Amino acid sequence: MKAALVLAAALALVACARPQTAETKAANCAAAEGGALRVEKAWVRAQADASSMSAAYFTLCNAGMTPVTIEGLSTPAAGLVELHETTRDSNGVVSMAPTGPITLAPGEAVAFEPGGKHAMLMSLAEPIAEGVTVSLTLELADGSTIETTAEAKSVADAAAHDH
Repeated sequence: MKAALVLAAALALVACARPQTAETKAANCAAAEGGALRVEKAWVRAQADASSMSAAYFTLCNAGMTPVTIEGLSTPAAGLVELHETTRDSNGVVSMAPTGPITLAPGEAVAFEPGGKHAMLMSLAEPIAEGVTVSLTLELADGSTIETTAEAKSVADAAAHDH
């Protein structure tokens, strides 16, 4: 059982490891009066095995005039969700760890994408088939939430469609 958990975690790291590129960053995120936090390009990694893990990816843009702090994310697709970041050290060793709260300054954007920040979906409720829509709820430090939906895609399909 322990070996299966270690294997699942290793597979999740491999699936999340993709270098970040300029094309995957938010291009236009300017703060303005009446602006709000936006969720853009949301998708989840399709996962045929409910005993494994998946991940959610999206770009956040704080178009408001005050900082916004993201404390977490929830979804009915998973029993446990953690905001993580994949990093590579100077020796090329890849690791993944929780980010903790993430604060966006006015006009700042942050990309959650393979190989970087992402929402790790654990204890899946059921397999996540390509093409299904998954509800995501961002949890903010002020107690408010933002609802969005994300289509399930393979990593290759998402890369081909510039997500």
